[in-house]
Amino acid sequence: MTVTDSLVLDPQQTRTVAAAFERLFPADEHGPGAADIGVVTYLDTALAGAEAEHVATYRAGLAALDQAALSSFAQTFVQCAPAAQDALIARLERDELADVPAAADGRTFFELLRAHLQEGLFADPAYGGNRDKSGWRVLGHPGVWLENSADENLSPLAADKRGVIQSLADLGLSVQSAEACLPGFEPQRTAEPPTGTADVVLVGLGAMGGLIAPILAGAGLRVVALEAGPWRTRQDFVPDELGAAYYCRASMGSKFLNEAPRWRRDADQPTRPATFSLGKMMNGVGGSVIHYGAWLRRFHPHHFRPLSHVRERWGTHVLPTDARLADWPISYADLEPYYTRVEHLVGVAGDETNPFVTRSAPLPMPALRPFRLGEAFNQATAAMGLHPHPVPVGVNSVPYGGRPATTYTAWSNGFGSFTDDKWHPGLSSIPEALATGNFELRTGCRVVRVSTDSSGRANGVEYVAPGGASYFQRARTVILASYTFENIRLMLLSGDERHPRGLGNNSGQVGKYFTTKMFAHVDGLFPDTIFNRHTGPAAQGVVLDDFLSADFDSLAHGFVGGATLGAENQFLPIQISRETLPADVPTWGKGYRDHLRSWQHFGVVRIQPDALPYVTSSVDLDPHHRGAHGLPRVRVTYDLHDNELRLASWMEARAEEILRVMGATKTWRGPSFTGVGSSHDFGCARMGVDPAGSVLDAELRVHDTPGLYVFGGAALPSCVGINPTLTLWALCYRAAERLVARLSTGEEP
Repeated sequence: MTVTDSLVLDPQQTRTVAAAFERLFPADEHGPGAADIGVVTYLDTALAGAEAEHVATYRAGLAALDQAALSSFAQTFVQCAPAAQDALIARLERDELADVPAAADGRTFFELLRAHLQEGLFADPAYGGNRDKSGWRVLGHPGVWLENSADENLSPLAADKRGVIQSLADLGLSVQSAEACLPGFEPQRTAEPPTGTADVVLVGLGAMGGLIAPILAGAGLRVVALEAGPWRTRQDFVPDELGAAYYCRASMGSKFLNEAPRWRRDADQPTRPATFSLGKMMNGVGGSVIHYGAWLRRFHPHHFRPLSHVRERWGTHVLPTDARLADWPISYADLEPYYTRVEHLVGVAGDETNPFVTRSAPLPMPALRPFRLGEAFNQATAAMGLHPHPVPVGVNSVPYGGRPATTYTAWSNGFGSFTDDKWHPGLSSIPEALATGNFELRTGCRVVRVSTDSSGRANGVEYVAPGGASYFQRARTVILASYTFENIRLMLLSGDERHPRGLGNNSGQVGKYFTTKMFAHVDGLFPDTIFNRHTGPAAQGVVLDDFLSADFDSLAHGFVGGATLGAENQFLPIQISRETLPADVPTWGKGYRDHLRSWQHFGVVRIQPDALPYVTSSVDLDPHHRGAHGLPRVRVTYDLHDNELRLASWMEARAEEILRVMGATKTWRGPSFTGVGSSHDFGCARMGVDPAGSVLDAELRVHDTPGLYVFGGAALPSCVGINPTLTLWALCYRAAERLVARLSTGEEP
């Protein structure tokens, strides 16, 4: 691209940004730099479209660079020698250009430059950068392959696909997608008025609503589901890292991104945009399990009675004074039959080598096959006296449920399955519900309020249909089955005379005791080992339950709680470029480039910790920021507490120890605080026996609002360092069966 071809930036700005990108990723003996790889073309295309919100920042930031160059060297940035340009970029990174008004936040502009550099280098060439796949070639990544062999998973040599690098175009794919038309689903009806009173209205047809839909409709109940997103199928799940993955543009979560939460560390701070470790949710039929890593693990029996466990093990005096740990109103024994039922409905692949969990029936599929990093983790931790085991996953290791076995593509976590090897409700549960004739699905419909009658009973929902028309869907029962943030927002927005602070909130418990996960990790360098982590999905994982079992004496190490430690496979190009750096590696320049080229030698131990609920951690409505339809965004108040910081530090030390036993010559830690949105966000409508201290009962009914239910993570009283999806499914399956029994006999729900 020449400077006169730019769609957005003027010629001077284009020259300046091109020079800056070239210093951030310079050409060397191993290949071209940012300019020849096409990063400026990528940026120009992005600023003219998906990244248009950053145009003003670029104009101001580039002007600041030129002004700083003139002030320091009497030349524009482009005219400066490379060493002078490097000095100016270093000042920008340190936010030392604050004396220039246009660059009042130089660090923010630097981070934006670096993020767009990484995308222009390593996104699919369809986006204008990575010219002729030269970015992937410099990295040594083969690009988009939808199948990998067992030999490639375990090969001690680089699995380079014989030097063939594939892009989306090579596979005949584009970055576009469209809504599906499937049997029993008539998308044109979604804009029409409601057709009568429903027995149940489901607000959200994601992971939870989709699972329970056939239970309700199959019992003869009339069910209407209102889903804000579309119904996508595997033809829409393009393996496009930049467009789809939740750590990039997350295009399948447009609703969520348009009203993403605000965040502050404490109540005395102003809010800022929420940061995420994994939590950019997907919107659509089937929900975020479409793009999750598919780990489906059971909680341990003591996780259902965390307060009693602490009391019996150490005494409750060991808890921080502002922690509010609570037992669940159900037990492991209550959920065990539902765990088993869901494992066989979904199709879970795993084995029986986890000594901390017992099942009444074996898992329906064998575990996914081994991979090189997992085998090294296995051997090292077993030698340390620990109990590694393949993580149970909702991915087909063999044909199951009419769906094929996985092909072990690495383009999995962050994407929908391109072959339907990873289960979600849109594959079987929702078609089953439609087949009953009792289930009506309306996509593109945004619920804005839960309605109540004069007695305070939920009697339907107000929603906005495609095209903007507002309707009221009357129902005997309302189930909020969206994600935690949306469920809580609707409860707070829907107050009435009997619930002036919001539905479920007469005891002041809605929004209280928010918990989330910090997915910390420790990396290791193995100079003589190639791991080939690009040859399989994140579902290929090996984990330890030792450090969150009932026997683990966490207090002996200075904290209450535990964590999962594990190794997983998937490693994609942009993901590689954004992995945490060792302290001695610069964030840009020749040193950064050299470090990235060693990615085949990086091993990782990821940490998924418990988190205590605190009185200071909450979700409410932000009074200053609004999103779609003028609705207030949610405001998250959350920070890590001393207990969780001590837990993280100890677990990171164990991860370092494991990596050294595996053979790492160098280790480095990632951040302990990884983002307030984690996709494992719990609490705020906790279930419990006492209405004064909880919002829901054991069957997920709202204590103070008859006819209203909340199905999802908001119900969980505690945050366990184990993936929650299987537990949530079991919990919701149980609650749905009990709701059916009540409605079928005419009992008030």
